[in-house]
Amino acid sequence: MSPSPSPAPTRGASPLVRGTRLLFLLAVGSGILYLMISPRVAEFFLFLPGRSDPGTAPRVAEVQGEDLTLQAGDGVALHAWWFEAGPEAPAVLFLHGNAGTIGDRRFQAEGMLREGISVLLLSYRGYGRSQGRPSERGVALDAEAGLRWVAERTGDSGRIVVHGRSLGGAVAGGLVAEHPEVAGLILESTFTDLEAMAASVYPFLPRPLFRRLRGHFDTRSALDRIRSPILVIHGTRDEIVPFSMGRELRDAAPGDPRFLEVPGARHNDLPWVAGAEYFREVASFVEAAVSGRP
Repeated sequence: MSPSPSPAPTRGASPLVRGTRLLFLLAVGSGILYLMISPRVAEFFLFLPGRSDPGTAPRVAEVQGEDLTLQAGDGVALHAWWFEAGPEAPAVLFLHGNAGTIGDRRFQAEGMLREGISVLLLSYRGYGRSQGRPSERGVALDAEAGLRWVAERTGDSGRIVVHGRSLGGAVAGGLVAEHPEVAGLILESTFTDLEAMAASVYPFLPRPLFRRLRGHFDTRSALDRIRSPILVIHGTRDEIVPFSMGRELRDAAPGDPRFLEVPGARHNDLPWVAGAEYFREVASFVEAAVSGRP
């Protein structure tokens, strides 16, 4: 019996074929990324709402908070806590970041009350007890509802400062740009715009992929339309929103903005690292803004 013939040796794909396959895979992968990096998909990853019910407004710094239900312009019911320092006190509308609930911001109310400042802690749609699902347009409507309520309560929009932290800073910037009557704006640990933020988080991806996010949560562009006084606060070791973005916002702000640089502070520990200086600086800015002093 004669032996079976040995199979002919196979050759690998030619360099041209391999190169074509690689280009094809890169093109498909880039196309998928391009489709994924859209404003709607970005919102899905951007918002991390705390679903737990923060409960009714607590008593803070000897002030009993008021439990509120506000209504956004599209009819969504929103939960909020109001803490009043006094009938003549200046007021802050506080817009929190992309995670947690207003229950996690109780310390913010306490610090402002001790400085003689009233504060509204607003829960975005989809967060805590608020109805709906968060979106860029939705949280803008929520901020409008919060500002409207505080203006009606205090009777004077010129005694209100809007304070936004992280994502809330982008919301706050857009709100104040539409309401020049507001006394001032505080941007804490805030990014310049969503496109730049995405590029910072994913530096290994081609920059053109992020152009679909251009114009979304664009704090820097909002500053072009703001004439109110501005305070920028940023930690030098912020591992989420680079400290350089805080400097960019300061440089882009009109007039002579204040800048509180907190050495060693990261994204989530800034108020504690800054210590008493944090609320002193906020209070000083609020008092100057509502009195019309530069």
